[in-house]
Amino acid sequence: MALFSEMSKEELQKEMKLLQEKGQRAFDEQNWSAYEVYMTQWYLAKSYEILPENQVEVGKTYKIAEEINEWFTVTGLEGVMAWGFRESTGETEALPIARLEEIEE
Repeated sequence: MALFSEMSKEELQKEMKLLQEKGQRAFDEQNWSAYEVYMTQWYLAKSYEILPENQVEVGKTYKIAEEINEWFTVTGLEGVMAWGFRESTGETEALPIARLEEIEE
């Protein structure tokens, strides 16, 4: 398997579709650890797909996709990863940029 960073947009989209199908199967089977792995891989692939036009900004706060009432303040960017902290815990971590959504005013 090629690295996401070496894939074309078309290859990334094909891989994302496959990961989404595997994730849905794991979800249907209530295999939560497998579901989390597939969705993390999906978000990483999506991050590479959107990288050139991505507009994540250091110092800005975003909603974390698939999490209820979770916000993330970006303190740094490295490749497709956004470093920062969760507002609810203050813990520092890195998230794929595709997991960050604009907060609607």
